[in-house]
Amino acid sequence: MFVFKDKQQNYPEAQLKNGTNADSLPPLISAVITDSKHYIDNLFADTWKKLKLNSLIRDAGFTKRSGIEISEAVFLLLLWKWLNMSSIAMFSKKALGTFSNARKDVMYDLLKREEINWRALNNQTAKAVYQQNNLAASRVKAFVLDDSIKTRKGKKMEGVSSHFDHVTGRHVMGQQVLTLGLATEEAFLPLDSQIFVSQVKARELIKPYKDGRSVAGKRYSEATTQSKPEMAANMMRRAIRSGMEADYVLADAWFGTKPMIRTALQLDICAILRMKKSKMKYRAVVSGRKKQLLNAR
Repeated sequence: MFVFKDKQQNYPEAQLKNGTNADSLPPLISAVITDSKHYIDNLFADTWKKLKLNSLIRDAGFTKRSGIEISEAVFLLLLWKWLNMSSIAMFSKKALGTFSNARKDVMYDLLKREEINWRALNNQTAKAVYQQNNLAASRVKAFVLDDSIKTRKGKKMEGVSSHFDHVTGRHVMGQQVLTLGLATEEAFLPLDSQIFVSQVKARELIKPYKDGRSVAGKRYSEATTQSKPEMAANMMRRAIRSGMEADYVLADAWFGTKPMIRTALQLDICAILRMKKSKMKYRAVVSGRKKQLLNAR
């Protein structure tokens, strides 16, 4: 979701044409859906047209041989995620018929395809928003790095590993997702994301990908072989190559490392990082005197 701030006016709200259980949705989306001013599919369609998403989907290499158009299948998947329903089956039961004659199998089949490059579509969409809203002219532009843990259970769950959850203060089994965004005074724009699979209690795939060279195969290889600082560096390089630049990079203590600082210097970005409050020593100049080795405390 692209979140824009508007000091002058509130954005129009929308609703589904059929009944939707607002209690099962996040507060922001629930408020949008239950208002009677506009229809959510019209709001989505207007945004779709403005960003020229049909062209972006084709440019990202999305194709479909038969059945409904590929753009309609992507539209339904994006709408399902925006509504934040727990599953495609629930979306199909509650709302799918409002927007399309397609069946839920169309959405499942699209998600299973290994050659679909979702990262390319995400990048193209972010670039379109960046250009249309002239974010390059923003006074302050900063890359923001953060990770979140999605707890996942089940003996047949693939691609999960053990991660320390700072919220609960314990190790949990699940998937850790690293996200890169661009923060400006006008907007926060999601740019890239990547699942990180640690080496602790990692579960292998039940069956390998049909083609390890496919997009999905390469993404899984990145998830299991790259460190989070390596992923972060690659994300920022991809964003810059696409024409989306920043003056700063903001991140928490997990990224307060020499490799992260070195990457920022190479990209000519000022790193603002929270440093680890451990015994690690840093070279610091105190009150104009010579460099001293001090810990963060």
